[in-house]
Order: sequence, then structure tokens, then C-alpha cells
Amino acid sequence: MSARLERRTREPIVMARPYGYCRDRRLGGRVMRALDSLPHGFCLFDAGDRLLFANAGYRRLFGQPDGEARPGMHARTLIAINAAQGLKSGRDPEQIWTERRRFLARRDPGTLLQTLSDGRQIALTLQPQADGGWVALYEDVTERRRAETLLRHMAHHDPLTDLPNRYLFEARLERATAEPTGQGCALLCIDLDGFKPVNDLYGHAAGDALLRQVAERLREGLGEQDTAARLGGDEFALLLADAPASTVLDRARRIHERLTEPYAIGTGRPVLVGAAIGIACATRQAFEARTLVERADAAMYQAKRLGHPCLWSEALRFGHAPTAEAAL
Repeated sequence: MSARLERRTREPIVMARPYGYCRDRRLGGRVMRALDSLPHGFCLFDAGDRLLFANAGYRRLFGQPDGEARPGMHARTLIAINAAQGLKSGRDPEQIWTERRRFLARRDPGTLLQTLSDGRQIALTLQPQADGGWVALYEDVTERRRAETLLRHMAHHDPLTDLPNRYLFEARLERATAEPTGQGCALLCIDLDGFKPVNDLYGHAAGDALLRQVAERLREGLGEQDTAARLGGDEFALLLADAPASTVLDRARRIHERLTEPYAIGTGRPVLVGAAIGIACATRQAFEARTLVERADAAMYQAKRLGHPCLWSEALRFGHAPTAEAAL
């Protein structure tokens, strides 16, 4: 009796056959139904890369009818079927299989991210087995990736204006000053004059509308490598790539003129605000971001007194007014 019990205990629940699995009458059916109920696609392949089992989740994920993914079918054929349905973004099935086989040859588990032609993103996890076979798990991560992208964007952007926030701006400034290109970058620190009275008189909704319009005007004419950011309150900044002092002064003047034009914010009449712009230019050599910020900030306070943009110069270090050229 004990020998029979021991033998029955060792018997597999699901027994392998040449291509596919047969269901043990006791629990095999339950195991197969459990695999079919998984929300993810699940495929099991033998050492010859031939399909042993594909669950219902795999068929749902790739829109395959029952019986299309058959035991004994080579993995390369499954890829070709999905490519024929237009799900592989026009990629060559043989190239896909070559990459898959190269990945499996490492005999280490890992995950690949695939983007289908319909925009869905599929995480494919490959798990080699001791007998030379392998398991493929397919998970639709489209919504998760969208949520992650949105969270990353929210963490690095101002929620009101959608401009980069202080954290992202400082990271880009550090990179621009540590790895200068072209003729060096320029930093413009911008502080609005007269924003608080507008906010107090017309309310926060009007103040928010004004800040959004300021952000839109700062975006105008930005190059691919330039950055406009809201640092907080009514403080903004521009990081201009490849911007020598000989041209940044004229550009700052045009920005100043644009920012001081009337704003229609739903108050019945246009409102006006001022803008103090302080400028500091980095050389083509590595330059500390902190020093650049200090100089642009000092120039901005001088611009408040002058009423127009001001470029930092050595004169400001000693408390002297800048030259006419530096002050525009």
C-alpha cells in the first residue's frame, strides 16, 4: 500500500507527450484551466523551440482563434503568424527570431519590451528551463507605461504651465555647463513685476491665466536644445544653448518686449505686467551652474532698477552699474 501511495505521489499532474501536454484526469484539467484564466499570455517551448502549450491569454493578446497556435509549431512560425496579422510593425520575422534566439542563448531570464503596430506595448519575459526548453510570458503593459510616463512628466513639470520645473531645469543647467557645446549657453532669470496686484485685484483664476500666457510667450522661438522653466510663483528662467553674449542681448530685448505686451485674461480689459531679465553667459569651457545662477540673479536685480534686461558683468561684482552695452 505504501509503495503504491509513494508511486502515485511522484506521478506528474500534467504529463508531457511528443508535442504538447496531456491532462491528468485528477488535476491536469484544473491546471490547464488555471493557465487559461491568466490575464497574461503564457507559452511553453521545448529544447527544439517547438510549442508545447499556449494559453488562452496568448490567443487573446494576439487575436488568434483557437487552434491557430498548435503544439509542435516552431516559435519562428508563431512570430510569422503575428507579423502576417500586422502586429510586428513591419519588422522581418526572421530578424525578430534571430534576436530572440540570441537572447535565449544566454540562458539567463530577462524581459524585452515590444511595441506592436497598433500601439500596444508588450513585456515579453523569457525564462530558460533546465531541459533546454523555455517559457515565454507576455504582458500588456500599455496602460502601466502610460501611467509611468505621466508620473515622470508630472514629477518634472509645473502643473499650471506644463513648463519644466526647478528640478528638471537645474538638471539641464548642470548638464549644459558641465558639457558645453558650440559657443556656450546663456541663462536668463526672469521675474514678473506687477503680478501680485493682478492676482489680488482679479483673483487667482486670472493670475493663473496670466502665468499660462507668460509660459506660452516664453516658448515662442525656442530651439530644440533650449529650455523654458517656471521656478515657482512668478519666477521663470530660460536656458539658451549655443547663445554667445553678442546675440543673447538682442534676444533678451525681444523677449522683454513680448512679455510686457498686454494680456487678455478675461478681466474685461487687457492687463500689463513688467519683466526683469538678468542674463549670464557661460564660456565654452566647463562652468559651474551655481556661479551662472548667481550671476544671472544679480543681473536680474539690476534689471529691476534699470527697467530693461541686464547682462552680468564684472562691474556688478563690486556693486557698480553695468555699461550701456551690457544693460542694453
